[in-house]
Amino acid sequence: MGWRRIAICAATITMCVICYGDRAALSVALPDIVRDFDLNPSQAGWVLSSFLWSYFFLNLPSSLLLDRLGPRLVGILAVGVWSAAMVQGSLALTLPAFLLSRIVLGAGEAPTFALGAKVMRLWSSPRQRGLMMTLFTSGISIGLASGAIVAGYMVAHNGWRTAFDVLAGVGFVWCLVWYCLYPAQAAKGHAPLNRTRFSVAPFFASRSFWGVVVAQCCVNYANFLMMSWLPVILRQRMNLSVFDASVHTAYCYAGAVIISLVAGRIGESLHSSHARDPARRKRVVALYLSMVAILGVLPFIQSVPLSMACLVLSMGFVTAGSGANMALLADLLVEQDALGAANGLVLTFSNGTGILAPVITGYILQFTGSFEYVFYMVAALVLVGAGAVLTLPRLSIKLHAVAKG
Repeated sequence: MGWRRIAICAATITMCVICYGDRAALSVALPDIVRDFDLNPSQAGWVLSSFLWSYFFLNLPSSLLLDRLGPRLVGILAVGVWSAAMVQGSLALTLPAFLLSRIVLGAGEAPTFALGAKVMRLWSSPRQRGLMMTLFTSGISIGLASGAIVAGYMVAHNGWRTAFDVLAGVGFVWCLVWYCLYPAQAAKGHAPLNRTRFSVAPFFASRSFWGVVVAQCCVNYANFLMMSWLPVILRQRMNLSVFDASVHTAYCYAGAVIISLVAGRIGESLHSSHARDPARRKRVVALYLSMVAILGVLPFIQSVPLSMACLVLSMGFVTAGSGANMALLADLLVEQDALGAANGLVLTFSNGTGILAPVITGYILQFTGSFEYVFYMVAALVLVGAGAVLTLPRLSIKLHAVAKG
């Protein structure tokens, strides 16, 4: 890799870190926000979930926009919009105004994953693609861990509004760096003259596409479960204080990053001699999803260190499995100029499933009083995903492009 390739990939990973750091900031600041706006628990729940709805509905449209405008402009617009939303939230004096800021933030964050997948596809070699996607998805864990700690410190010393403004400033700085770093000519040069006219029909008719979708839905359910309930899981299983649970949450995400990077490197070494071999890639994805199923043994573990190890391993393989699965989609897709739209379509399904995880988990807890059946359900779900990705993808995904003049 040349220096520009490395810098662009590093900036893309940093974008993911900033995105999830901003999300972590809301969780850390929630008690102060509840106090300032005099919220009851149900209103607090709406605050926590408000960004997800615009994020969910705009996944596909923003991905189509990515294919049309390119990574350079969409990156600046996306991070600029969500950073402006952070400032808007810090200035909000009423609950409706604050909710609007979160909805705008979700709209800005909508193209993040598709943008990362497209940039990693364009700027990494086929042999490095799975590892680079794992590095990108590792930004989720890095962002959640670092965001919780940094935002927690700023909220404690300067208040949540200042914390939001500082994090917004980081986003605006990223926009400037991206503008200077990502070459305008490359943004145009990567787009073919005969662009594929996007239609969902060829995707829906492809067994290979549904294999990727089912796997991503299953692994994203586990991902959203951890993002929403991990501190509560730690407090319940280990009798931790709120602060200690936050620290242990950061430990889990830090450990998950290490596991995901090691897994991604091993996966690429198994795949490296066959630069674009979906058959090999899908076996790697199935293996990683199967490793997430170790959550099913967590209810039988009494030791705190072993419980932490189980959580870290499962979270690491969630990240590695998600990255490898999106790399599989890139390997399967023939018309590469439609990769952004393809990613957006997959994410529309997987985020729709992921959004259900906090709600379903809440109902299970209400009726059972523990996470035992939650872990069993997730273990079964990721095994279904592993089976789907192992058996369904067989042929390349062809869109039968219609050329535009």
